[in-house]
Amino acid sequence: MFADNSLDAERRALEIGRSFLRGNADGAVVDVGHACPSTFPALPEAGVGELEALETYWSSHGGQHSRSSGPRYFGFVTGGVTPAALTADILVPYLDQNVATERHSIAAYIEELALAQVLDLLALPRDELSGVLVTGTSAANLACLAGARQWCGQQAGYDIAEDGIAGAPRITVFAGTPHTSIHKAMSTLGLGRRNLCEVPSLPGREAVDTAALAEALASRPGTQKIVVASAGTVNTGDFDALPEVADLCERHGAWLHVDGAFGAFARSLPEYAHLAAGMERADSLSVDGHKWLNLPYDCGLAFSRHMDRQEMSFSADAPYVPKDGTLPAFMNRAVEQSRRYRALPLYLSLQAYGRAGFRRIFEDNCRFARRLSDWIDASQDFERLAETRLNIVCFRGSYEDETVDARNRDLLQRINGSGRLFMTPTTYKGRFCFRLAASNWQTGDGDLNIVTDTLTQAFGSQTA
Repeated sequence: MFADNSLDAERRALEIGRSFLRGNADGAVVDVGHACPSTFPALPEAGVGELEALETYWSSHGGQHSRSSGPRYFGFVTGGVTPAALTADILVPYLDQNVATERHSIAAYIEELALAQVLDLLALPRDELSGVLVTGTSAANLACLAGARQWCGQQAGYDIAEDGIAGAPRITVFAGTPHTSIHKAMSTLGLGRRNLCEVPSLPGREAVDTAALAEALASRPGTQKIVVASAGTVNTGDFDALPEVADLCERHGAWLHVDGAFGAFARSLPEYAHLAAGMERADSLSVDGHKWLNLPYDCGLAFSRHMDRQEMSFSADAPYVPKDGTLPAFMNRAVEQSRRYRALPLYLSLQAYGRAGFRRIFEDNCRFARRLSDWIDASQDFERLAETRLNIVCFRGSYEDETVDARNRDLLQRINGSGRLFMTPTTYKGRFCFRLAASNWQTGDGDLNIVTDTLTQAFGSQTA
């Protein structure tokens, strides 16, 4: 019943996958006119077998996938999947490892090794930080803030993990331009979104005003404090001044969490390392694997200087879980107990490309962003709204009248509707604009020509 044509189905799946990847160079990046079906057929009584099920799926829906694995998908901050990561991820379900603990498997060792080597890539001390792999930066932020919450409670002599949030001391989170996942984590952890103190940014930037942060911290003497700093904001890739923020955290007894989803990797580039200076002083750090490391979804990394506090929040020891191992029980460091072997694509990628290989990806993407920024600055049709500090370009069409936002919405629709590239909209300083994030290992000079040509044509067709 289950293996009659499974090998044929596996071969066909590989054919489909390879063909799809080959099509990334010329295929439409996103079909903006696509609408998902509105009906949901009932589960059939009799199955059709692996191969027919695959063929039916692909013939019905194959053309409705975005090419987010390709070089001109600039929405969000999405990497593709490198060949090493793809190879490893093919193997993951075959091995189907339980990575809750080190019991019966090498998988936990591979996770610990991969985490340590990421710290090497980030130029952070292995002996001061411990980590765990989770589903993404949203889950990493949740895990890190859970550890911060436990630490805050203990600072006041209260054990939140054991006694609950209801009787805990008040905890305030301070941030300049936090990712939306910070709000989600605060809600989930019982900290409450209203206990987020949003601190003003520097004029014309998304980086926190440290003078305003100092005032905010000083104005809350009766609360436990967590500061969330940004290393690469979502709209412009801006960085908080981490050394100054760390000084303030020390002065006011606050936990410092750094959201470094993609920007943390600036530390590996001599030209950009200054942006993330001071990150080594963080109490916790979140990083994404499926962004700039170009790993398949889903992979995030949560690091902490106080992993014991995080383990207090997530510990779920049971009699059948061995306690005499030399490696951590990763299931006690975050939400998941059933955990995918997501360490394997990370590990094989690190071995396949090393520091130099990943630096090249980062450098190529940053160079792409700089060259596009230069083109925009020289253009009469487009304007850049923020400095390009790393790999994100924030810009829009240049119009003089009061319909500028509406015209830019139409312009973005034309650009994405071409199928040649895809960007996401955003609002920056109250203005509607575009956000292009270069984070794919394949993105190169040829793609820049396609992007600038498409922008020119879309603007021209709108004003003709």
